[in-house]
Amino acid sequence: MILISKHIIQSILSIIKIFILSKFFRVLQTKTSVKKSCVIIANGPSLTTSLVKYANQLNDHDTVCVNYFAMSEYYCIIKPKFYILAAPLFFFDDNKLSTAYIDSRNQIFSNIQEKTNWNLTLMVPFIAKKSKFFTAFLHTNPKINCVYFNPTPIEGLSYVNNILFNLGLGMPRPHNILIPAIMNCIYLNYKVIYIIGADHSWLPEISVNEKNEALINQKHFYDEADSKPEQMNDLISRPRKLHEIIHKFYLTFKGYWLIKEYASSKNVRIYNASEISTIDAFERKKISE
Repeated sequence: MILISKHIIQSILSIIKIFILSKFFRVLQTKTSVKKSCVIIANGPSLTTSLVKYANQLNDHDTVCVNYFAMSEYYCIIKPKFYILAAPLFFFDDNKLSTAYIDSRNQIFSNIQEKTNWNLTLMVPFIAKKSKFFTAFLHTNPKINCVYFNPTPIEGLSYVNNILFNLGLGMPRPHNILIPAIMNCIYLNYKVIYIIGADHSWLPEISVNEKNEALINQKHFYDEADSKPEQMNDLISRPRKLHEIIHKFYLTFKGYWLIKEYASSKNVRIYNASEISTIDAFERKKISE
């Protein structure tokens, strides 16, 4: 009874957040894809192995990349159909960002602009429409199209969640780029979704130094050799405490189970084909199978 009451309260709060945060028009619409399956390319350390292993199979599926993938040589080899950016920091004004982050953001958008010579659809949150930097970027390459989605966090009663998900008004808490990536692929009507490079091997990489600073080494396939333990900051650049880091990961892994339930209601199959992964929600299956 207490659990049901909690879910009812969560659903009410989710609906309130939708009216405050979500856009009801020009939302990414469900459409039939040319191919029935897609491969989401996450950026975990094992991705290089997967890209070599599945080099011959990727052409049989639409490909979806995320975050800093355009910094890699594989970007121009794979030529993904979709590119997803979800972190609000990508679209903040310069006066709200550190110099290091401005340089990082400029570099990724510069790579996308200069390297993309095929038709690419960018999927970004509605906050991007308010970004002068991003709106200027969209006019730099006619090959790049853009669609928008609502990253508003939704939780509570399952049947209410699914109705709101179907309307594109929100999704499970998007604490990891993989959550909006999968949800958007479901909206695009892919019936089979493969995931590679989703190691999510963070837990062994968490530590606390002598200053009681919680650190985590977030490795990617493009920086595994150079990455080092660092503090994880929140949206206001405040270092997260250890319990906040663990809670963020808890919400991420919980979100995958919510997505699995939603995908089942849509007859969508999600397979984790990553070489290494701690995600326990999705069936493990090789793309070749």
